[in-house]
Amino acid sequence: MNSYKIAILAGDGIGPETTKEAIKILKMVEERNDVKFDLIEAPFGASAYFSHGHPYPDESKAITDEADAILKGPIGLSHEESLEIPVDLQPERGALLPMRRRYNTYANIRPVYLPKSLAHFSPLKQEIIGEGIDIIIIRELVGGLYFGKKEMGTDENGKRYVHEMLEYTEDQIRWRHSGFIRPDAFCLSRPGKSLL
Repeated sequence: MNSYKIAILAGDGIGPETTKEAIKILKMVEERNDVKFDLIEAPFGASAYFSHGHPYPDESKAITDEADAILKGPIGLSHEESLEIPVDLQPERGALLPMRRRYNTYANIRPVYLPKSLAHFSPLKQEIIGEGIDIIIIRELVGGLYFGKKEMGTDENGKRYVHEMLEYTEDQIRWRHSGFIRPDAFCLSRPGKSLL
């Protein structure tokens, strides 16, 4: 029997509720297959900040480091509640982004499927939906604006500015086997196109 350690990061808001349902599915997989899941809960997100002083405490890092997989629920608070937490320790900056970087979770895969028979439930116009929608959006998570250099300052005219740099490695650009590039419109696409 194969056995796997899964770190359970329930998160905040609806996180514990959705994670609980996902665990039910893991239990069904165990019942129907020759596999065992060792589920280990770890504090993560705003709830971890309030109980442990950090949204991604060291004990959670140790658990996720040892895990074969991580099941993470949604994290975060309302804007008003977030003000109770220092900016750098708010769940997204203090937990989610560091975890993404720690494990190099490069992409978020978001399938979008809408059959024509359910088109009337969509806010999209019929001419957009056509015979239905079946696409996958791959959202990059560890380069670009998330981890590029950031600078705030005041220019020579006394105007405040923010500079956020998109930063990609050659491997991150090469990973994209196909894409839409408009080198005439975006300067940053020119070096990317030469690497494809």
